[in-house]
Amino acid sequence: MGMEQRANKFEEKRRHPRINISNVVSYNLFDENKNRIDSGKGRIQNLSQNGALLETSKLLSGSFIVLASIGLNGYMVKVKGSIIKTRKTDKEGLYLTGIEFIGPKDEQRNAVIAFIKIHNYLKYAT
Repeated sequence: MGMEQRANKFEEKRRHPRINISNVVSYNLFDENKNRIDSGKGRIQNLSQNGALLETSKLLSGSFIVLASIGLNGYMVKVKGSIIKTRKTDKEGLYLTGIEFIGPKDEQRNAVIAFIKIHNYLKYAT
């Protein structure tokens, strides 16, 4: 098998590229009946147009989640998502949860843009 064939064999299967960021967010976790079952803080590890990878100190188990942060303009940034999977990390007491954004595409896009602006501001402001 040539180099080109091997490279094609391991193509990225995601629909949208991921951006590595490190943003602290609050979250509210809900069950299938839309009852809030948990809340807390986590850190977005990476972000794409359709979802995010959230690091938390506890296992998240629920139907959907709302991530929230204060944007640079002072307004609350929120995005709703479905929990796709949760797994333990190599770090003691930390978990990674894959989230697929749901809801209106313009709200998702605005949240992604706001999270990236927050990340860049914090990264370059120091």
